[in-house]
Amino acid sequence: MLTSLMPPLRVLVLLPLLLALACGSEQPNAADHTSNVEPRMVERRSDGVLIPSQDSLRKTAGYVVDSVFSPAENLRRFQESVSGGRPVRLAGGEPSTEALLRRYWALLSIGDTLAMRPLVVSRAEYAYLYAPVSAEFAAGMPPHIGWEIILSQTGRGLTRALAAARRTPAPILATLCSDTARTVGAGRLYGPCGVVVRRPTSVDTIWIAKSLFARDGRHKLLGLQNELGAQ
Repeated sequence: MLTSLMPPLRVLVLLPLLLALACGSEQPNAADHTSNVEPRMVERRSDGVLIPSQDSLRKTAGYVVDSVFSPAENLRRFQESVSGGRPVRLAGGEPSTEALLRRYWALLSIGDTLAMRPLVVSRAEYAYLYAPVSAEFAAGMPPHIGWEIILSQTGRGLTRALAAARRTPAPILATLCSDTARTVGAGRLYGPCGVVVRRPTSVDTIWIAKSLFARDGRHKLLGLQNELGAQ
């Protein structure tokens, strides 16, 4: 039972999914998911998008955000680091935002983190289908930094979502996304998104996903970040 997991065991439960996200189609490498983005290197735009801070190089001595490379070269280098071929469409996921949120909540409720992998945008999909047309890339953020930010927030987000599902093992009444979907190249970006559940004394919305990416008739989680507070 998840409720009986001690912290060390919980880390072991989450680790396979974190490794899968970090490495994409590559073989797991424990070092790949431990790189952190210096918080002072980024700032949040008015629409919530993380972008490089204007004086980031001055703020953090010795830290360089590939300033010698053009955006196109940063993208090429990131894509070149992805193994397994170039994806032309999203694979896996679900056919709708509702189906995706319901499936994700069901897996959270039973603690099956390995089965979540097909629901999450892979490193290759991020490199070829999302990053080149994203607001973050247009604002000047190198794609590898954007990916690092997603990874750095995924572990905490998943832990909080698992805790929320464990506290509220209830059927979903509805699903919803709070903002209007935004066009991102050939895709759409939704979020934050949540599930509406009935608790013993109330009906509440649990915001389990920060961003959903939809393209080619498939919907996937863009990382496992969320708007849940610290548990």
